[in-house]
Amino acid sequence: MMTCCSPASRRASMKMLWKRVPSVIAVVAAMAMVAVACGGTETVTVTEEVVVTSIVTEVVTEEVVVTETETVTEEVVVTSIVTEEVVVTEEVVVTETVEVMVDDSEARTLRIAIADDVEQLDPALGSAQLTNLVLKNVYMQPVQYRPGPDVGGFSYADTTSFEGQWIESWDFSDDFRTITLRLRQGLTFPTSGNPVTADDAIYTINRALATGPAGPAWVWGNIGVTSIDQIERVDDRTLIVHNARPSTIVLPLMRDQTMGIMDSVTIQANSTEDDPWGRDWLKQNYAGNGRYVVDTWERGSRMVLKRNPTWTGFQPYFETVELLTVPEAANRLALLQSGDVDIALDLSVQQLATAAGSDGVKVLSVPDRNGINVLLNNQAPPFDNVTLRKAMSYAVDYNAIVNGVLNGQAVPSQGPISVNSRFFDLYNLEDAWIYEHDPDRARQLMAEAGYPDGFEFEMVIRQDIPLDEAVATNLKAQFADLGIDMSIRPVTGAEMFDHLFGLTYGGMAFRGGLLDYVDDPYYQFFLWWDSQDAAINWTGFADARIDEILDETASVVSDPGRREPYREAVTRLVDAAPMLWLANANYTLAMRDDIGGFTLHPDGLLWFATLNRSG
Repeated sequence: MMTCCSPASRRASMKMLWKRVPSVIAVVAAMAMVAVACGGTETVTVTEEVVVTSIVTEVVTEEVVVTETETVTEEVVVTSIVTEEVVVTEEVVVTETVEVMVDDSEARTLRIAIADDVEQLDPALGSAQLTNLVLKNVYMQPVQYRPGPDVGGFSYADTTSFEGQWIESWDFSDDFRTITLRLRQGLTFPTSGNPVTADDAIYTINRALATGPAGPAWVWGNIGVTSIDQIERVDDRTLIVHNARPSTIVLPLMRDQTMGIMDSVTIQANSTEDDPWGRDWLKQNYAGNGRYVVDTWERGSRMVLKRNPTWTGFQPYFETVELLTVPEAANRLALLQSGDVDIALDLSVQQLATAAGSDGVKVLSVPDRNGINVLLNNQAPPFDNVTLRKAMSYAVDYNAIVNGVLNGQAVPSQGPISVNSRFFDLYNLEDAWIYEHDPDRARQLMAEAGYPDGFEFEMVIRQDIPLDEAVATNLKAQFADLGIDMSIRPVTGAEMFDHLFGLTYGGMAFRGGLLDYVDDPYYQFFLWWDSQDAAINWTGFADARIDEILDETASVVSDPGRREPYREAVTRLVDAAPMLWLANANYTLAMRDDIGGFTLHPDGLLWFATLNRSG
């Protein structure tokens, strides 16, 4: 029972109540509202029938709904107001009661500790991880993956099944070169109230092409759209894409986080002659329509997302998502342990182990395609020598990386296609892998390559990144046993990208996990291994036959027709050893143990819409 006698004391009591959220949250969530009685008292003498209001506290057993499909029975302290008539012939104390209603907004708020501020909000510039995370959740892409079945506390997105977002349906012509898009009707942009129209879709595509080549321009280009003239407006709800590129990855590309539809009226109102596409304005402001909308953004501190009241599909469980900037990983962990945040991102392997042993915290470790790979510069000595590259592949103790560095939260890799990709088994790629830890074979190949007594080289890594430091240190010790002297040079993130795109690193480079946002062999090969047009050929590798295979399969849209060509491509690539494929790391996420509904998407970006607080 809680009593208080002044507005100040009531506020203090309410403040104390919210400080005790972890202990009362289940009751608040189940009962939706709790009545707290407060008021003043007065002593009077009467001899008459009066109505007396009293506050009764009792323990009752109730069924409490904790999820949409689960109830539990528990004892709950219930405070009720009882009114009855009595005859009073003596001094009595009459208590004035005031009801203070406490809603469940705290339970419906998800707090996430992030390592840095969100970089910016313009989808045309989307590439940084936190920007991508926000774009995925606050903009409505053309399509999105459907959630798969629960597989033990989480689910995988079904990469073979799509649901429309800003497009309601789509049709491909028989040759896959014409795509008819039908827009979803009845949508509005929540921050302006403007309707979502076909004109907004055309503006969004045109803006992407005009502000490229990165972000959505790159995506549309790989769909085959390089000119706005390829988009035909049939009517208010129908667009036709002409001369598209037939490919298995058209729909997977359309779910890209940068492909959100934009409020053309609002952006044009904030554009200038010098900035006709409103780029400066959109970096800091929001003009989209997703399951969540950007409510406030305190740069360097906090971004608040609110559930979109105009969304026509299912409403997410959480009404509010707060992204709290907490630069120190140790502080993110502490906030998670105390219950002040629900999820902490970017924790080290050691911190995840600590989190897993903390009360009220769980750590998801989900098998994923995340590649822990070391890049070799194939264009410069010493690793322009293919025999030496093979020697390094035999020199690596893969289990030492998996168990010693990644704490068992991974499996050894077996080449460019992850062992956790659906295509690894579908195309029977296991027999393409030829490497295992074999120091004697490594020495033999080193001698054949002209380095019988060892050699020296440099590995560049990102500075102050624990994973990069741990992998590099482990490999340095392994290679030293073979007479190989590997120095380690930490560089800034910007310097790392300069080295990768310019192929100016001396021997090896490691920049953490590498994840292809689309699980498809064509995507992997045109992204990494096309010697003419690869977006991120950071090894400088080239193979004319692989280029031919890529050209031959680019327009093949059936898996049976691609199986043998990609088996050949993978076999050739593994034999050439252009990088060290060390491990496929699990997706790990530390959260409070009452958070449920996690769905892993191939892009590794946290999808807020399916999360819930389950008890």
